[in-house]
Amino acid sequence: MEEVVTEKGTSWYFQHPLAFTPFPLILGSTLRMGGASIAPYESFDLALHVGDDPAHVIENRRSVATYLGVSVERLTCANQVHGLRVARVDESHIGAGALSQETALADCDAMMTNIPSVPLLLFTADCVPLCIYDIKHRAVAVIHAGWKGTIGMLPTITLEAMHESYGTQAADCYVFLGPSIGPTSFEVNEELAHRFMEKAMHHDAIVRYITRPGASNATPHVDLWRFIIHSLVDKGVPINQITKSGIDSMTCDACFSYRREQGRTGRMALFAMLQDEN
Repeated sequence: MEEVVTEKGTSWYFQHPLAFTPFPLILGSTLRMGGASIAPYESFDLALHVGDDPAHVIENRRSVATYLGVSVERLTCANQVHGLRVARVDESHIGAGALSQETALADCDAMMTNIPSVPLLLFTADCVPLCIYDIKHRAVAVIHAGWKGTIGMLPTITLEAMHESYGTQAADCYVFLGPSIGPTSFEVNEELAHRFMEKAMHHDAIVRYITRPGASNATPHVDLWRFIIHSLVDKGVPINQITKSGIDSMTCDACFSYRREQGRTGRMALFAMLQDEN
């Protein structure tokens, strides 16, 4: 499950899963190095909604577009709100949010398409970014799953939306979880820990009590990765078709982390684009 490599796209860096290499899909999750943004967004910030200089963000986005072989105007983005809405992207949506947050797809945290050469981007700095790829129907979805989207089952909601739109079956899907807050970093309160335990009754180790450095008592920590993986396996996705980055964004200096930087930081992007096999 850890077949993930880090590569350099000109001056910037990204991760991608080797399991996806044979597919007509370009997929990756950016890291924070090699861009134009300055502190506290240094340097490969890709989000227009966090207070960074838009010119720097667009320059960084242009680098991703160049790597994908498309114009920056084709990048397709959502206005993420920690909700459960899935947007089906067709020709009329291409380029939404590419150069302005105001034109992003409204209030959705997952996007899906079966159209080649449509680059889908979503943005994270601790929340879990996912890609689901249907190898049979050649459809792809990207998902932004924070704790609200995770406990609200957005990954499986997206899988169901793909089934309704494209005929997707879980057994035909490959999944990648990008860099995000890890199981020993996502400390939560007792109320939220209890909600996760109730939701994942038949799966152990979703919540663990960990004593953090300098603390006298153990506190609950939630494993979002494990919860998401189990929820998808329960729906029929083979576990050997799920890959996770394994990078904890909170403890890795190569990542933006909302928690570590106390809310003032940039965003990484998960990007996915179907390729035309012809």
